[in-house]
Amino acid sequence: MENIEKITDIQKKLIILIKKYEDSTRKLLDCDIDDITNLVATRGNVLKRIDELTKAVNFLARDDSRIIPAFTNQCERNSLPSELQEIFDLRQEFNIYAVRAHEMEPEIIERIQMTKEMLMKKIRENNSGSTAKAAKYYNAGLTHGENFYFPKNNKKI
Repeated sequence: MENIEKITDIQKKLIILIKKYEDSTRKLLDCDIDDITNLVATRGNVLKRIDELTKAVNFLARDDSRIIPAFTNQCERNSLPSELQEIFDLRQEFNIYAVRAHEMEPEIIERIQMTKEMLMKKIRENNSGSTAKAAKYYNAGLTHGENFYFPKNNKKI
């Protein structure tokens, strides 16, 4: 019974974490380009913590074979004793947030790819044409076999 109380406490922490994960995921859909790295890192840290807590639940459940099916929702709720139904219900709540976050993933990937393509296009435009002055100076000297704008270092020690 003591392990069941510990597991339900851990599950409540898991729900707080998965809500944070979902929130970070939602922010990735419309955040500034500069914030993407921090949000991805935040999500990664949350996932690590979720994994740690899930391992703790598995460790606590090692002596009672009924807990894991309840924790993973791999049984019917009505077949569980009342003390395990809360574990089942908390996992259901966790799954709601996890599924919503998972459903946002394709949009996030698409957004990041579109942003990458846009930035690559800007880089290519900046490196060609009249705006790429430094590249022109560097390349102009190379056409004669020597770079006049960036001469060799002839100093010897």
